[in-house]
Amino acid sequence: MRILAENVVGISTILVLLPLLGAGLTVVIRHRGVGIFAGLLSSLATLIITLLSFLSLDPSVKSFQLVDLYPWISSWGVNLGFGIDHLNGVFLLLTALISVVVILLSIKTVKEKISSYLSMILLLEGIVMGYFLSTNLLEFFLFYEAMLIPAFLLIHRWGGERAGYASMKFLLYTFGFSSFLFVGVIAVYFVSKSFDFSVLYSVRMPPDLQILLFLSFLLAFAVKIPIFPLHGWLRDTYYEAPIPVTIYLSAVLGKMGIYGLLRVLPAFPVALANLGHWVVLLCLFSFVYAACLALSERDIKTMLSYMSLSHVGIIAAGAFTNTLYGFEGAALQSFNHGILSAALFSVALILYTRTGSFAIDGYGALAKRAPWLVFFTCAFIMAIGGFPGLNYFNGELLLLGGIFSVSKILGALAILGIGIGVTYKAWFFYRVFLRKPGAELSRFVSDLRKVELAVFWVLLVVTIYLGLNPGFIIGELQNFFASIGGGRS
Repeated sequence: MRILAENVVGISTILVLLPLLGAGLTVVIRHRGVGIFAGLLSSLATLIITLLSFLSLDPSVKSFQLVDLYPWISSWGVNLGFGIDHLNGVFLLLTALISVVVILLSIKTVKEKISSYLSMILLLEGIVMGYFLSTNLLEFFLFYEAMLIPAFLLIHRWGGERAGYASMKFLLYTFGFSSFLFVGVIAVYFVSKSFDFSVLYSVRMPPDLQILLFLSFLLAFAVKIPIFPLHGWLRDTYYEAPIPVTIYLSAVLGKMGIYGLLRVLPAFPVALANLGHWVVLLCLFSFVYAACLALSERDIKTMLSYMSLSHVGIIAAGAFTNTLYGFEGAALQSFNHGILSAALFSVALILYTRTGSFAIDGYGALAKRAPWLVFFTCAFIMAIGGFPGLNYFNGELLLLGGIFSVSKILGALAILGIGIGVTYKAWFFYRVFLRKPGAELSRFVSDLRKVELAVFWVLLVVTIYLGLNPGFIIGELQNFFASIGGGRS
């Protein structure tokens, strides 16, 4: 890895700077249409460069590639570094794609101060890209914290009636528990004399220290994912945030916690072996508990919020199995969940913009009135229900393989959660789209418009492609995790 001169900008750095540049342009350019175009263009450019960078990764190299290093804190021997590998590339692609989707959906639905709103979305994208691209724990922590500023402002300024309460709750939960991440990062530095991830995996730590650091990182990331019982912020935050922001929270920000687990857990093999199965149990309880909450809901947005909480529970469980199947499944399903949660929250957005209501019992009999909306919703419900040939099926198999290798009882609990999930998703689809006669809100529902169709086609193509070719995401992950000592076969 070479240290770049201060006036040299590499590809990985561009992925951070492009959204930040777009954020600045949307504020500076006073013309509404031109500002929106500049913001959308910067996000599209970020997506294209991210995809090309991911495709260019050398399969034989397991460490960071396309690395940019800049002099930073010389007294600590710390450089500011950005790089791409086979793990963070998955999350970078997800972030870049969801950012474009969120901007497209926001253009017609956000009525007040759209330029400021888009600048916050792009600022958030740039910070999250920086988090995933970080090559050392110190900048990893700083980007993790910086994300709170635009996320808080987006919820507080553009949210619903109780946005102030929800945004403060989100801030206190996340900022409070991030202190455990800070403690863990500093402790790793004192042990290894380095913040670099490459050094972290090679340091031999005493078992007791591993357990303490494991718990520290667990608490920090569990609240971001979130996992029961640290999910107290989720319902209010997801509900009060504008739906495009909710999409970002569910599809991207929650994955910051999953990525953190996958990035640091292999450094604590003893702790993972001793405590991992208990955390798997907790994650699966979260999975089943949230599925039961979703089953009882009569509000579309709340049901989808609990659905998201449920699914990240089993994804996190995979990360704690300490198996290659579990690690691969967690990475693949993080991407799949991001795509499908964005799709289903987009359905909620469309229904709400047409009717002003999330009441499930207010709809029904939409097949003739909105056939495209029904078609896409059916496809996405089938996908997230684990239908073979669509993207979620492959990730679910990997996760179940990892969980069953830990315990057949835990595997049975996972199967129970999946069964409850299929039930509430099918019941939701029937009540909102097929039930006859339709309720009073159905007459206000029109079919998809051009931008909505474009967004749904892109998400459906990705869903089908990854169902047929999951190797696009996980092709090199098994070798990657094996190279850093993570997971047993």
